[in-house]
Amino acid sequence: MDNSSLPGQAAITERLADVVGWYANEGGPSYRHVPGELVKHDFFDGIELNVRALLAFVETGKMPTAHELRPITELAMARLANGAGLPEVIGSYQKVSADLWRRFVSDTDPSELDSALELMPKVTEYIFNIVTLIATEAAHRSADPRSEARDRARAAVDALLETGRASGPLDIDQPSFVIAVFHLSGSTDQGSAVSALKSRIESIVDVHLRLELQGWVVVHWSGRSREQAVAGLRQKLEDAQSASGVRCWAGIAFAAAAGGVPAAYRIASGLAATAYNLDRPDFVADLAGMTIEYLGAASGPDLPAVAELVGGLSAADPIFEHTLRTFLEENCNQLATARRMHVHRNSVTYRLGKVHALTGLNPLIFAQAASLHAALIARDLS
Repeated sequence: MDNSSLPGQAAITERLADVVGWYANEGGPSYRHVPGELVKHDFFDGIELNVRALLAFVETGKMPTAHELRPITELAMARLANGAGLPEVIGSYQKVSADLWRRFVSDTDPSELDSALELMPKVTEYIFNIVTLIATEAAHRSADPRSEARDRARAAVDALLETGRASGPLDIDQPSFVIAVFHLSGSTDQGSAVSALKSRIESIVDVHLRLELQGWVVVHWSGRSREQAVAGLRQKLEDAQSASGVRCWAGIAFAAAAGGVPAAYRIASGLAATAYNLDRPDFVADLAGMTIEYLGAASGPDLPAVAELVGGLSAADPIFEHTLRTFLEENCNQLATARRMHVHRNSVTYRLGKVHALTGLNPLIFAQAASLHAALIARDLS
């Protein structure tokens, strides 16, 4: 191939940068078992490395060495360590490459299309080389005892969460378990901080971590009482989250024995998802602090019917609903509500009376105030 007939390197680089920007807006690469926040933050690092290596290959005709391409293969190894399978890692690399190449060609000026297409053999050869290096490195590391130990731990955590059977590293004499399920915010600009948070949590003693698409599951075993075990892990998680600054939510639940872990996992997952959907200000959510919210989310198809209890507020002055929400947040204290809203207490009483008239539920009666609270949550979740 005559390199003099190809578009200039600067033009190719600029075009590739545009393609990568397009791919970012499309959502970037996805994995079945690894949270997007742990993939996308280093995706662009990998793309930049690949573009530089590919352009060098096109310019010189000399394939970069395995040592020069090691940063790229290390990114693939990180995906494997985080729970993705080798076919998924290689398939994702091939799909991303194909998507970017198709976009590159479609954005090429017709007058330069033939020249751009002359790059195709080089692109194909480069991708084949990278895939081979990834597969070779994965095979080499599969024989590493640390890899085998990691796989055993992962299988033990899966079995505990799904069946309630403690095996391998989790087969401990009479432990109790605390399960924390993380739900990340979905923001890809906090990727490096997410990796730092993950590392901090993995360093906690007597903890195993399993990745999921929305975040991860933390399994902590302890011989302490329920209160001590939950409080201890909660404090460590809060310290780790505070240090990293990652926006996320964690549902937390306790199991007195291995057999109760699947139920605790279900509850913690529900709490995390509910806290995320409601955009709760607190990082850690437990059942005691979110009972109504959790039950509301668990009601599923019945949410619209519950939300209809406050349907009468929708067409009314928004100040009535705002006053009701503030009243509930202030533990049904009218004076505290008036102070927070900077109005006279009589104004609060009047507005709550309007809520009663519009909904048929009196917020000054505890049971009916609880119903109003549940209905507002149901509407927020609908």
